[in-house]
Amino acid sequence: MDSMKNLMIGMIGLSGILAACGSSGVAPDGSASARIVDLTTEYTTGAGQYVGCDNVSNASAGRSASTQVKIEFAAAGTIQSVDLSLYSNTSAQEDPNFKENVPASKLQKLENGNYVFYFDANSSTGKLLPTSIVVSPAVQKVKTVTVANKVGNGFYTNLKINTSTSSFDIDSRYLRVIPVYSNCTVQNTAQPLSN
Repeated sequence: MDSMKNLMIGMIGLSGILAACGSSGVAPDGSASARIVDLTTEYTTGAGQYVGCDNVSNASAGRSASTQVKIEFAAAGTIQSVDLSLYSNTSAQEDPNFKENVPASKLQKLENGNYVFYFDANSSTGKLLPTSIVVSPAVQKVKTVTVANKVGNGFYTNLKINTSTSSFDIDSRYLRVIPVYSNCTVQNTAQPLSN
């Protein structure tokens, strides 16, 4: 019985440690709380790992240098805005090219009550992470890709939740980091009919 009690105490302690790792948080004055539910992209490997791509072969028109990223988060309280940014997992530093302030009026709410951001990260300048964020683009379907030439150690997202009286940060680093590859090829694309 003591081993079961110790296991339960250990699990409670572990859940507290994981909660403190950054994927959830509370405003210092208690005006809001939030947690990141998931971070995904429009590209996945055959093994099911979400990836970011700098150059995409067999991409649909205009998407050869874009990766659509989806961030889902749950929140309670009165939110004024959210500062969205991408961080390099190599340096744990914010990429200054990937910051966007989204006012509460522009937040998209899902049926389950969570909020979601879809944004396109465009890598056309060839930097470690893509170099521009377009919030609320047309939602892309998830596509399977083959990948080559991994770049750095990937990226994660940070959300700064702003209320009228306080702010706090949450990030996806311990939830999911998205690896980035220089070259990706979309699989299962329609082939032209032969004569």
